[in-house]
Amino acid sequence: MISASHQPELRPKDTLMTLSITSDNKASPQVLDDDLFAPSPRHPESRLEADWLFLFNKLPPDQWFGADYAYKTSGWLKVHTNIRKRQRILTQISTAYQSGEFDWSEYRSQMLKRVSMHILKLHQHHGVEDEGFFPEFIRMYPQLQAGFEILGRDHVRLDALLDKLQLQNDTLARTEVEDKALADASHKTLEAVTDLLQQHLTDEEDLVIPILGLRQG
Repeated sequence: MISASHQPELRPKDTLMTLSITSDNKASPQVLDDDLFAPSPRHPESRLEADWLFLFNKLPPDQWFGADYAYKTSGWLKVHTNIRKRQRILTQISTAYQSGEFDWSEYRSQMLKRVSMHILKLHQHHGVEDEGFFPEFIRMYPQLQAGFEILGRDHVRLDALLDKLQLQNDTLARTEVEDKALADASHKTLEAVTDLLQQHLTDEEDLVIPILGLRQG
C-alpha cells in the first residue's frame, strides 16, 4: 500500500495524463479523453454538434471578455444583450397587463412605443448576418456550414413570429377599447419569440464568438 506521503503527484491536466493504481500496487499511466476537459455548449438543448466546437474549445465563454479578446467579441455580445433586454421588457409589460398591474391604456402605450423598434432592429440584425457575416464565416470554416444553416433557419422562424407580432401591434394601434383576446394572442407570440431567441442567441454566440475572438486583425 502506498502511504499518503508517497502518493504519486498528478500531472497537470493539459498533459491529458494521470496515474492509476493497479491491483499489484503499481502506478500505470492512463490517457484521459480530451472531452473530459472540453467546455459544454451553454444552452441545455444546444443543437451544436461536438465536431463544430473546435473553436469554442479553444476560446470558451469564460475568456470571451478577457483582455486579449474583448475588443473583438464585445460588440457582438452587446448587440445580443440589447436584444435580450428589449425582449424581456416587452414580456414584462405584457405580463403586467395579464396580472392586472397595468390597465389597458398603460399596456397599450408601453407596447406601441417599443414593439416596432424591437422588430426593426431584429430584422436588421438578421439581414446583416445572413447577407454578410454568416457567408464570410462559412468561407473561413466550411466545416461549420451546417451550424450556420441551423441559425439561418432560426431567422426564418423568428422573422415569421416577428411579422405576426407586428400585425398584432398594428391592430393594437387601432384598438382603443380593451381587447383581452388581442393581448392574450400577443402575449403568446412574445413567449414563442422569447423561447426561440433564448436558444438561437446562445447557439449563435457559441459558434460565432470564438471565430471573432480568434481571427487575426
